[in-house]
Amino acid sequence: MRAGTRFATALVLVLSLGLHWAMLQSVAWVGMIIVYSRDGSFQQAISSTFDGNHPCPLCKMIKKGRADEKQQAEKKDFKPSSKADVGLVWQTVDFILPIRSEWISSRDWRAPVRSEQPPKPRPRQLFLGELA
Repeated sequence: MRAGTRFATALVLVLSLGLHWAMLQSVAWVGMIIVYSRDGSFQQAISSTFDGNHPCPLCKMIKKGRADEKQQAEKKDFKPSSKADVGLVWQTVDFILPIRSEWISSRDWRAPVRSEQPPKPRPRQLFLGELA
């Protein structure tokens, strides 16, 4: 149960910080380096990967996803306007409670009183056979 809770918490944190885009971008770059190194040297593959002129389909999807996410975040941001936002209107409520002058005793004298002490050592377990 704890492992599942920790995993869910970490997943929510990763998604809220936008780290999923960084992980996807890393996967895309590794894939691009592998593909480009088949046709040329390793240095050319790294150069082609990071120059920005040869984006892969995954890179294009990541760029579009980040832009969409940023656009949605800007729409959600509160922008103050010239109108005053009233918000909540607080009203006071008077509670009229009946006053009772009845005293409550600290001890109910009608209840039976036990005078014997509990057994020592106190029992640690209750056996079902003792109940019958």
